[in-house]
Amino acid sequence: MMKFGDYLRQAREARHWTQPEAAARAGIEQSYLSKLEAGKSYPSDDVFERLVQAYDIDVKALVRHLDPAEAKALRDIQSLRTARLILHRAVQTMSRGWMLAGLACLLIGGASAGAALTASDTSHEEYIYLSRGVIAPGEAFDVFDRVDASPGENPEAAAALRAQQIALQDRIDEEVRIQRTLQGEGYFETVEGGRRYFRALDSQTVIERSPLRWFWVPGLMFLFGALGCFTISWRWK
Repeated sequence: MMKFGDYLRQAREARHWTQPEAAARAGIEQSYLSKLEAGKSYPSDDVFERLVQAYDIDVKALVRHLDPAEAKALRDIQSLRTARLILHRAVQTMSRGWMLAGLACLLIGGASAGAALTASDTSHEEYIYLSRGVIAPGEAFDVFDRVDASPGENPEAAAALRAQQIALQDRIDEEVRIQRTLQGEGYFETVEGGRRYFRALDSQTVIERSPLRWFWVPGLMFLFGALGCFTISWRWK
């Protein structure tokens, strides 16, 4: 912020004019210009317009830089009053714009945070079934259980079981199925070369996180954005 006289002096010096030269360009007395620059006098409407033309003064820029006390002293100059009014309206419009943007961010951020706060997780049971291999036609559904069977004391039966175990081990092709519905102790499925028996192995509870929980991220972003908009709106004034 500066005084009107200082603004005139700086504008003159920026153009490398002497006071007599500047006064001649504005059509006023050099002594009067000296008083204006010293802050001992203020221009009339007519003199101000001459200075604006001579110095090519941007009135709006002048209003922005004027000290409030100086602006009050120059309140009778029409062009300055008009410029102040235009700037005031522009500032009010910009301030209201930032205020409305802040309110919009506040509403969106509040709604997002509320959605995240009220979000609830869901859960469901999953049932794990295991098939150890393809059961050939005519074989028992638990034929692959013989792989883990212990041989008896009868040497011939033990040898036959061992041979069968070796053959079954070559056919082992485990496949795991996870079902959301309980299929009992087990179920069959027809496949190429025979069928598979899927035996119930285990169950587990699966918790599904609600996607609404991610609304915390945009919620906080919009809330901080609202704070920023309100701050800018306040500072803009």
